[in-house]
Amino acid sequence: MRILNFIIASWVLLFFIGCSEPAEKSIHPKEWLTVGSNNSHMEKIAVSGIAGCKSCHGGPEYNDYFGGTSSISCYDCHEGGPSGHPAWSLWMDKNAENFHGKAMDTRGKDDCKKCHGEKLDGGVADLSCQLCHET
Repeated sequence: MRILNFIIASWVLLFFIGCSEPAEKSIHPKEWLTVGSNNSHMEKIAVSGIAGCKSCHGGPEYNDYFGGTSSISCYDCHEGGPSGHPAWSLWMDKNAENFHGKAMDTRGKDDCKKCHGEKLDGGVADLSCQLCHET
């Protein structure tokens, strides 16, 4: 009888182990989405840029943060995407309402300097205006 109880208990245990969902592994700290936290994704991006996010949240195209292998996109929460500006194609299209040149004309360069550096030579965004503009 003991052996039968042991076998039944083993089968029940294996059933529960085999049918349970594995816990999701979180690589981010608990405060990752907490505005104002030193451990938030906003703080991380402000300090070291966004390139490290691309392996899970991005694709092969430049500025593609549409979810990648994680299926979690910056655009899910941020209408302007990871940078705060509109989608790359609109931001770079001279004919678009949201063209970056028009934004600089109306708002100035101070917002740009936060990510692209004081001299707009790359900064934490690692994208310099000099890639397209000589001065």
